[in-house]
Amino acid sequence: MRKSYKFLVLLGLMTLMSFTADKCFILKNNTFKYKNAKKDVIVVFQENTHTEYHNEKEHFIKSEIEWVTNCEYYLTIKESNLPNFPFKMGTKMHIVVNKVKGKRVYYTSSLGGRSWEGKMTKVKRK
Repeated sequence: MRKSYKFLVLLGLMTLMSFTADKCFILKNNTFKYKNAKKDVIVVFQENTHTEYHNEKEHFIKSEIEWVTNCEYYLTIKESNLPNFPFKMGTKMHIVVNKVKGKRVYYTSSLGGRSWEGKMTKVKRK
């Protein structure tokens, strides 16, 4: 009886993970926004590039995306004109999508031994 219970729990977890993975396709070739210091930051995902626009598109951070899975990727910073940007070009950030709920994507980012959680919302491209 215990073996069948463990199997059912494992099957349930695998099913849940596959639903999240399918929903992670929302990231590719779409635009999102999140708040930073009460200001909107626009995030544009292309197939292999990621661009964040700050201060009403006056400043940007451009990164290259290395997809591990549909729900996990690395960003390597390639270019930025954001004032006081604390990271060097070539810095690599790890992102894991924890959940996709409607237009919202919940994720955990890791860089330099630190991790933080965030969320972003899909928006229409302008």
